Amino acid sequence: MKHAPIPKDEKERLLALDEYAILDSAAENMYDEIVELASFICDVPISTITLVDDQRQWFKARKGIEDSETPRDVAFCAHAILQDDIMVVTDATKDDRFYDNPYVTNNPDIRFYAGMPLITHGGYKLGTLCVIDRKPKELSRHQYFALRVLRDQVMNMFELRKKNIELHRIHEMHNRLLSIIGHDLRGPINSIEGLLYLAERYDLSLEEYKELIPRMRQMLDTSSNLLLNLLHWAKSQIEGKFNNAQRLNLQVVVQNILNAHAQIFEAKKNQIVNNINANHVIMADRNRMEFVIRNLLLNANKYTERGTLSINSLDLGGALEVNISDSGVGIDEHRQNGIFSWTERNRTDGTRGEKGTGLGLPMCKEFVEEMGGKIWVTSKVHQGTTFCFTIPLAKPQ
Repeated sequence: MKHAPIPKDEKERLLALDEYAILDSAAENMYDEIVELASFICDVPISTITLVDDQRQWFKARKGIEDSETPRDVAFCAHAILQDDIMVVTDATKDDRFYDNPYVTNNPDIRFYAGMPLITHGGYKLGTLCVIDRKPKELSRHQYFALRVLRDQVMNMFELRKKNIELHRIHEMHNRLLSIIGHDLRGPINSIEGLLYLAERYDLSLEEYKELIPRMRQMLDTSSNLLLNLLHWAKSQIEGKFNNAQRLNLQVVVQNILNAHAQIFEAKKNQIVNNINANHVIMADRNRMEFVIRNLLLNANKYTERGTLSINSLDLGGALEVNISDSGVGIDEHRQNGIFSWTERNRTDGTRGEKGTGLGLPMCKEFVEEMGGKIWVTSKVHQGTTFCFTIPLAKPQ
């Protein structure tokens, strides 16, 4: 038995397959009808819509077989996705690639196979629409034509599914933005309007004006941070999922952020310790990585006064664990459970009354996961907090 070679575009092909979010999805009648029709037209007992994953072939729809998936290394369809058009095996017992294949020598006793590649607009072959018989066979010209038409219909359904997913994502983004703008942005603006109303209506002294300025500045800072976070998040949604990975020296990235915000840390008399290994190079999207580190460091500073903030890295082999710790007020256990949630949106004032939006941490989680990592938090009240996340390490050059 000959194993199918891995396609040259395998990495991109698997990424394209993921975009349809169809692997392991529930059975759907419209796909089941396609395999029923393919089986009827070609007069065969077995037909499948097959998707070739990293280690398996999975059947979105199937007729005549019980298994929902089989190993890729024995899959006929793993060979078919190497073709630009239909792959036909008239008698598997006489084909050097398949004569000793367990699905030929045992149930389902494959003899005839015809697999039509499912090809995306970008040219990636996700799998096949295939028909199978237990006896040698040849298809007519009309049957080949019908299989191509059915294959095209399957791909049209896949594309429609992909567009529906995108529409749902845009709808969620729209609702989320409206909720944030309507609630979070309105609050500071209303407060500023209230202060301006007081200043206009009453004859305030210079000292009273000076007392209003810090409050107005704090409200403006809150609004500015909210808008900045919204812009970062909206930009990421428009660009789609993480696709701009590059080699980044993490120590340099962290130090640049520390230098840019040095006055903010100094204002609260916090000591900053950058313990990132100078040799740690990661594969990450620069803008999103900077956003995550900046937000976690500024968050630590917000809840710490005259303390220590440290950032450390640990090589896990293939991935890097980054820890950002503070000696601040800590987070109670109840709040930790929903701290990365878009719906709960935890907001607590900092040590100097700094207001939060509840957007930064959910966005950090979203960005870290899009870059192939995970994020979590450990904390004890009055003892401090540590935010941890993982990120892929770059391969040595």
